[in-house]
Amino acid sequence: MSIEPERRAELLKAKLIGIVKSAGYDATEIKTESNNSHSALLTKDRCWVLAGDENPQSVLGKGIFLLARNPELELYVVFEDIETAGIAARQAIGLKGETKIMHFHKGELTQVSSAPFPDTPIAPVLSEDFEAMCREAGVSIVCENGIWRGEILGLEVVRVDEGDIQVGVGRFDREAGELLNKGKSRVEQLVSAANQVRTQRTAAAGAHPLATLSRERWLRHKLLSEPEIIGLSEMTPLDSIHESKNLKDFFPAAAIGIDKDHKQVLCVCSVGIDIGLIPLTAELAALHKPGRIVIALPPQDMLPLIIEASHLLNTPSTLIGVDGEWACPTRSQ
Repeated sequence: MSIEPERRAELLKAKLIGIVKSAGYDATEIKTESNNSHSALLTKDRCWVLAGDENPQSVLGKGIFLLARNPELELYVVFEDIETAGIAARQAIGLKGETKIMHFHKGELTQVSSAPFPDTPIAPVLSEDFEAMCREAGVSIVCENGIWRGEILGLEVVRVDEGDIQVGVGRFDREAGELLNKGKSRVEQLVSAANQVRTQRTAAAGAHPLATLSRERWLRHKLLSEPEIIGLSEMTPLDSIHESKNLKDFFPAAAIGIDKDHKQVLCVCSVGIDIGLIPLTAELAALHKPGRIVIALPPQDMLPLIIEASHLLNTPSTLIGVDGEWACPTRSQ
């Protein structure tokens, strides 16, 4: 039987207070915030956040939002899973100050060292067949995390997986396409899929899935073709350290560009209110060490909390509003 969100929050809160007390810290509460997946405790000099079953950037992101509203406090984020804690510690490298990532195990609370960055996947040689069919269908070719993909306005419609060309939007669409498109050539399948996405990936399509998925990549697609919008040039897509497990989820899309001073700039595109935006941006900055960061998002999403949280990045950062069809009603996750 599942636990009601309110009850789950109460249990997490009680557990966090017990952990803080057992470790010898002051657990006298000044105010709290909690929801169905995390619990937080604000004391006189510390902000404590307890991880539930979220990914590391979501837990750290919630802590960052709390810290942005309470900058006089130190942030302590507690995990019970050591692997997840190590990833969060790696993300925290790119933040100002000393955010402490803690591991709670067998009654002991210890600070965690950052996990090493994963090896960058080696991209295979781009096959002539894949390149030709993408050109014929008018599909943009992108290589990320060692996989060649074809996109329409930032939405993947084809990829090469271990030498096999697969057409479709998302895994289930690719698998269904194998069954429904027997007898059609790969080029015919791709042209059909690309045309369908072009038709529906517009603001006029409203809530149609093809218009709402991967909006961050849609924004990045625009900036890759017109980097001067944000004062950059020579922009190229950047591998994400983590991959989004669901096309519906918020997930930043990154690129590297060059500014007028010929310095590298990390550009991170976001749409909506993404709790993981700042941790993932911090992690990319810690890996690539750019001279500065540009966070591009629709003007409606340049909310005070996002702006305040971006000030916690260790690398100088600027938020730039870029309007377009990728914009959606502001929503949180």
